[in-house]
Amino acid sequence: MQQGSGPQRRPLKRHDSHVAEQMVERAAELARDSHARTRHAAVIMQDGHMLAWGTNGVPFPGEDHCYCKVAEFGNHDQCRTHAEQRAISLARDGDGWERLPGAKLIYVRLGADDSVRLEDPHYCPRCSRLALSLGLAEWIFALSDGLVGYSAADYDEIAQLRW
Repeated sequence: MQQGSGPQRRPLKRHDSHVAEQMVERAAELARDSHARTRHAAVIMQDGHMLAWGTNGVPFPGEDHCYCKVAEFGNHDQCRTHAEQRAISLARDGDGWERLPGAKLIYVRLGADDSVRLEDPHYCPRCSRLALSLGLAEWIFALSDGLVGYSAADYDEIAQLRW
């Protein structure tokens, strides 16, 4: 990032985008297989290989409901586990935490028609801080103008401002 400028998103270069495109497709498949009402998926990759993945949903896999106190109001953000959180948790299993520094997180949201939503990225300050604290280097999103990446620090700055 240039001194004095704000957070920057950068288009992925051709050699970076091929593997990232494959990971976007994999994340979209995972989101489609999810039983959640809103389908989101995250894939963490390092050196072109997938370390872990996660989808959003209730706190305990296999449950089809939650027991939160906000359920009657239809706002489950406080009780749902985010796709990013699940992917990071799985990647940390065993000695995986040692591989997280420098990894990239690819995030996908699906629309009602099962297509990848290509509008502005989803910004989550809770997940951005978790990823930043564990050394993830970059967030990657599929947008209408192609694949773009944010450094973890830039993504976190935007997420904190937008929340």
